[in-house]
Amino acid sequence: MTYADQWRALASRIRGLAQAGHLHAQFLAVRSSDAYRRGQRLHEQGESILVAIQAFRAAFAKSLPPAALSAIDRFVAQSGSVLTVKRDGTRDEMQERESAAVVLLAALETEMSFLLSDVQESIRARSERAFVHLQRSLIVDMTLRDRWLTAFEAGEVACEKLGAVHLLLHGIWAFKVDAAGARTDLVFQEPLDPGAGVERSADGLVLTEWKKADNGNDAAQKFKQARFQASRYTQGALAGIELTGSRYLVVVSRVSVSVPADINEGGVVYRHINVPVEADVPSRARR
Repeated sequence: MTYADQWRALASRIRGLAQAGHLHAQFLAVRSSDAYRRGQRLHEQGESILVAIQAFRAAFAKSLPPAALSAIDRFVAQSGSVLTVKRDGTRDEMQERESAAVVLLAALETEMSFLLSDVQESIRARSERAFVHLQRSLIVDMTLRDRWLTAFEAGEVACEKLGAVHLLLHGIWAFKVDAAGARTDLVFQEPLDPGAGVERSADGLVLTEWKKADNGNDAAQKFKQARFQASRYTQGALAGIELTGSRYLVVVSRVSVSVPADINEGGVVYRHINVPVEADVPSRARR
């Protein structure tokens, strides 16, 4: 489950609590008593949601956009005491605290839903799906495997061309970086023209660096080379469809190689992907 999926569930809980809080306020406007402890129930639910929000942050700390992490941290710092304080004080004070908790949660839901609804997560999910699709297709599709084996023997450029075409099937226009740090089209090996129809034919523009590893021993070095090249990228986003928070370092090998952990530098995540053209199914590979 992605953080977007998890947040939608949390947001639904918060909106439900806000609706309950609104009903509670309407009842209080007619009759100030709370004999059935509606306010206490609102407070308990708010405290439970606070715990869920903190767990959400911990679970997705490495993948959430920085702005979303900051929003959660501000919320916890500003409203944690309101949501967790003991139920003491006058009736008016408790009612004020209950209302404040619901309003603060509703405000967080609005901000987070906006921050997580942009195109970045959609582009990232499409990119991840495209690579998983390629890896699995190479296991079951012999015709595709033969095509990739031919490209592997031909060299790095042939591999990145095949890879770019595969990603485009998933709505991803992949590019690499030239010596000057500018975009280069993977298929034509020329500077990427902003008017080349990227926006009309793709959902996202993604930086990828493809390397060929002849064996497992040089795969680590190939990943380092790819990260060095990707780090030289200096141009900004293209019309809002460019994936700015992630860059993909892809090493094509004959068999599976060890993949380093992802690296976060300056808010940019460098994803390490291995595409083994003769990979076996995992259960056989372990035997």
